[in-house]
Amino acid sequence: MRLGIEAWGLSGAQLHTGMGQYASHLLQQLPEVAPDLEIIAYGHAGEPRPCWLPESVEWRPVASPGPDKLGALISRALLLPRLARRDRLDLFHAPAVHLRPSMPPVPRLPCPTIVTLHDLIPRTFYGTSAMPLSWRLFYRWNLRRVLDAAGLITVSRHARDDIVRETGLAPERIAVIYNAVNFAPNYDRAPLHRHGIEAPYILYAGSYEPRKNLARALATYERLARSGTEHQLVAIVEASSGHKAAIDAMLDGFHLGNRVRLLHSLPEADLHAIYTHADVLFFPSLAEGFGFPPVQAAACSVPAVVSNLEVLQEVLDGSAMYVDPRREDLMADGLRQVLSDGALRRRLKQAGPALAQRYQGKAAAVRHAQIYRQVAKGRSVL
Repeated sequence: MRLGIEAWGLSGAQLHTGMGQYASHLLQQLPEVAPDLEIIAYGHAGEPRPCWLPESVEWRPVASPGPDKLGALISRALLLPRLARRDRLDLFHAPAVHLRPSMPPVPRLPCPTIVTLHDLIPRTFYGTSAMPLSWRLFYRWNLRRVLDAAGLITVSRHARDDIVRETGLAPERIAVIYNAVNFAPNYDRAPLHRHGIEAPYILYAGSYEPRKNLARALATYERLARSGTEHQLVAIVEASSGHKAAIDAMLDGFHLGNRVRLLHSLPEADLHAIYTHADVLFFPSLAEGFGFPPVQAAACSVPAVVSNLEVLQEVLDGSAMYVDPRREDLMADGLRQVLSDGALRRRLKQAGPALAQRYQGKAAAVRHAQIYRQVAKGRSVL
């Protein structure tokens, strides 16, 4: 079977997003679990082949004769159908449904398409009225294309229930495959010194995006700092954002100096080391489809204080401290408890590796390969 997979941006910053991690894990694991698949990964014009991509996967950057802002749209809506026919694809997998028009839309091709819809957060959390008009129109159009796909995958039961409720799709049309999280500790302390990190520290992993709740995370940490905590706060965020200026102004007002470190674009080994040596992961997100960081922390035996979201309770299964992400006082209490209660810390640390083991390995890739074969034969995903 000849399989095409969307891989736009996986040589760059897109790799470090949840959707990028999902797609890259799949591309790395499929050749091993399904060697009968002939896989072509489609990048953007001029994008170099990712260094991590297995040799057996063909790399196909797709040129676009148009302005950069319309490059993804022209490439995937107009050029990819011809390429799919030329490449004799039996199936195509779109591993993400994007919100911004600068990212690839779900294509309509001369072969069946499988789509992974990680969540409906742009609709269920933000509400389309909060988006720029171009985003609203693109997302609405893109979701219509999702509903026409031959198969649909999502990453949690919670996300599936949201999709069913919001779109009216029958649940049996949607396969739930939890994300693969292949993450391992790195006990090297050198990355901490390179990035100006001083132990002990609290680790925040998220972004400037409002649903990641960084502003409340900083306000919570400021409470802890005023009450005498020795811990530094290390926050892993993106390099730039339209929301960054507000966070910078907030930090200036708190006068915390170098007690807060904002980091981005970390090498993989450094990222693993920063997780490994943290005293606690703080993940106060307001909306998730799955939630990678707490599982990554669990793999490193790092206890986590997380939002009491239904999806995080599903994915973490009691192996974390749950708090109300809209209450800074309760989040501060949760962090204090995990940092000071030895018995609680031991329980969470011991539970971590067993939890992470559920999401490690190649089971997710095996299940994807099964679905590819079913859909290619005209059957449903379940």
